[in-house]
Amino acid sequence: MCGLGFGTWASFIPYVKQTFHLDEAQLGLLLLCLPLGNFIANPLTVILIRRSGAVRIALVAGSFTAFFFAVPVSLPSITYAAIGLFLAGGTFGITNVAMNTLASAYETQTSKKIMSTCHGMWSVGAMLGSLISGLAILPLERFFDYGGSPQTKYVFSIAFIILIITWMIRNDLVSISRIQIPSGELPKISWRAFKPTRILWMLITICLCTYLTEGTMADWSAVYLKEIVIAPATIAGWGFAVYSFCMAAGRFVGDRLIARYGAMQILRAGGLLVFAGLIIVILSQNPWVALPGFMLVGMGISLASPILYSSAANVSGLAPGVGLATLNTFAMASFFGGPVLIGFIGKMADLRIAFMFVAVASIIWLIQTTRLLRILKSSTIQ
Repeated sequence: MCGLGFGTWASFIPYVKQTFHLDEAQLGLLLLCLPLGNFIANPLTVILIRRSGAVRIALVAGSFTAFFFAVPVSLPSITYAAIGLFLAGGTFGITNVAMNTLASAYETQTSKKIMSTCHGMWSVGAMLGSLISGLAILPLERFFDYGGSPQTKYVFSIAFIILIITWMIRNDLVSISRIQIPSGELPKISWRAFKPTRILWMLITICLCTYLTEGTMADWSAVYLKEIVIAPATIAGWGFAVYSFCMAAGRFVGDRLIARYGAMQILRAGGLLVFAGLIIVILSQNPWVALPGFMLVGMGISLASPILYSSAANVSGLAPGVGLATLNTFAMASFFGGPVLIGFIGKMADLRIAFMFVAVASIIWLIQTTRLLRILKSSTIQ
């Protein structure tokens, strides 16, 4: 449901850009509200989860996120759009930490690996949100032309669907809380506990590169297809859709791949696929050449988040939950803030040049993963 809400928002970014008559830099500033909201809210997430439980926080924050993402599409005010995105960034980040906390707790207590599959379900939701939104507007424009724009009707319909389904599964989520540590047994935590270790810093560096890629695909793939390779408006969201499809497919087989080849080996191979896919997208002259490039990027990025979150949750020398929350702070900053930088580069130069910047980030991702592999092998030998 969280992926569905975000995928729906991502597909309407070109519509928001056109509605408010924004250039790339102005759109980037508007999108900056997302990381600002996340940056302010994320340090509070650990405290909220420890006080109210990850289940309650995931349900409440996830429900609010869907409605906040609908605000920029539905209200004819750039101010309200900015406020909506600020709140969406905060609740989205909180939901992200709560969901991954539950998945990590379930894996630890049951020895069942589900992290990659959980991230795969997020990708399925994002894929559906971006794939069907453009096509759904057509019948709304033709048959339901009363009271508000079809875009407004659609985004709020999706928000209500997300709300209903999320609360329908609340009892299943509550059962996970029984395997978590009771709040009374949790040790006290101070702000100093959030200081990253060397290994966590390396994971954060890789995370900045991977989430820059994810954020760029989410926020700029539709704009890139529409304005750079001149794709029709009805398929402008297909770049993110095929990207999300390949991401989901990779995540559903990810647990087996990681068990067979090793997490860091898979992470390094993913960086290579992302670089190849971005080169195809950058060199493409029509959407049908660009789409396979987006597919390769989705395949390469698919297992980065599950590997990084699982690794951060198990970094030694940190209090429970601190590694995951710290990584998530940087992850969401890159996911939401990176596209802002892409917007400024696109304004000053060209979106192709901006996508080259993301390709360079994938090279840094490869270098850092190789370094981390060497460190881990050395510590194992010792």
